[in-house]
Amino acid sequence: MTEIIEKIKCLEKNFSNNPSFKTFSIIIQTMLYMSGKKNMLNISRWSEISYKKIERFFDKSICWISLNLTFLLSFLSNSELILVSDETLLGKSGKSTHGVDSFFSTTLQKIVRAICLSYISLIDVNTSKSYPVYSRQLVFTDEEKIILKEKKEKKKKSKGKKRGRPKGSKNNSNKKIEIAPTFRLLREMFMKFFELSKFTVKYFVGDGYYGNNTCSNICLEFGINLISKLQINSALYLKAQKNKNKRGRPPKYGDKIDIRNLSENYLKEIKVENNIETKYYQLSCLNKSFEHELNVVILIHTDLKTNRSSHNILFSTDLELSYQKIVHFYRLRFQIEFNFRDAKQFFGLQDFINIKQQRIHNFINLSAFMVNLSQALIIDYRKHHKYFSLTDLISLYRSKFYTSQILKLIKKKYPNFLFDNNSINAYPFGAINL
Repeated sequence: MTEIIEKIKCLEKNFSNNPSFKTFSIIIQTMLYMSGKKNMLNISRWSEISYKKIERFFDKSICWISLNLTFLLSFLSNSELILVSDETLLGKSGKSTHGVDSFFSTTLQKIVRAICLSYISLIDVNTSKSYPVYSRQLVFTDEEKIILKEKKEKKKKSKGKKRGRPKGSKNNSNKKIEIAPTFRLLREMFMKFFELSKFTVKYFVGDGYYGNNTCSNICLEFGINLISKLQINSALYLKAQKNKNKRGRPPKYGDKIDIRNLSENYLKEIKVENNIETKYYQLSCLNKSFEHELNVVILIHTDLKTNRSSHNILFSTDLELSYQKIVHFYRLRFQIEFNFRDAKQFFGLQDFINIKQQRIHNFINLSAFMVNLSQALIIDYRKHHKYFSLTDLISLYRSKFYTSQILKLIKKKYPNFLFDNNSINAYPFGAINL
């Protein structure tokens, strides 16, 4: 497995001492060929290092963002990149796990007991591949817990009452602006990323949850533009035309945009695929929840058989960005979901049973690094096998491991038996595309 050691040679400087790097290299090699659950105990059973040594490794403070950026720089230095972020939940039944709380699961459509992990990833625009850079666990602060309790109490009290503003209430201009826990964590991750990164990134892409004024202000703070999605019922307005004859403050908002009756002047393209007609409209407009003007792309989909239609509203804070790039970059955002799938299915993100803060942080970032390493190895193998997959990679390394163990047993019985451990050519049992 010399190719793995060659790939990670550049990371030796990120570790304070040589034994830590050796432990790290053994752990990642073990995770590529082991079967069963990927947790600390199973890693110790499949590798040559003891469980205590693995425990000590996971108790150490490791700068994972620096480690991932150094590794990615070795093969993504000349690529056009965009930054994306998303969250994933890991269900936990116990109470001892650090940061375990009640979170809403979009897949189950209900509140579950889990830990919430927030990721930022870099997506290569040319290859449409996502590479996780950093992961942090979302843990509510004491202030945030109090605010959440107050909101729940307000909801309970408001049940059965009349809608609208109560009589006699006054505006409170001194009220503190609350930033949601997700965006607090996103800002912290951005600070680390832009402090350590050598990549040039111009755009941050997030799903509809990130399509708000708070996230756009965070992006502008770090000198990047936001690309996201608005709700389908969002009210959009044209800029008001200046009238010099009128006195007083000039109006900010002009005519309200009717999405179903858009002017043909804004139409950019019409596509028809599988009896679905998609019209692309692009215009600069305002939304009352945002402080600045938006570059909006409206996609109207019409079923030519039933004549039913639906629409999506994408936007960017970059007013000069073309509609093709806004749509393309937003579609690429979904690649981060495949990172979650690979980390959970192959690299123990769903299996780990750690409860301490540092161990959880190290394991979730280790699984993210394994996704990066596996994708770098797959790039090399795809030069000879076009459809080489992650399942093929694990099957190949598992076969090599079993073969090397058999040869070691033969050498014990026959000391004169010589073989080169680095040039083992094993049949990949369980592979699909080899």
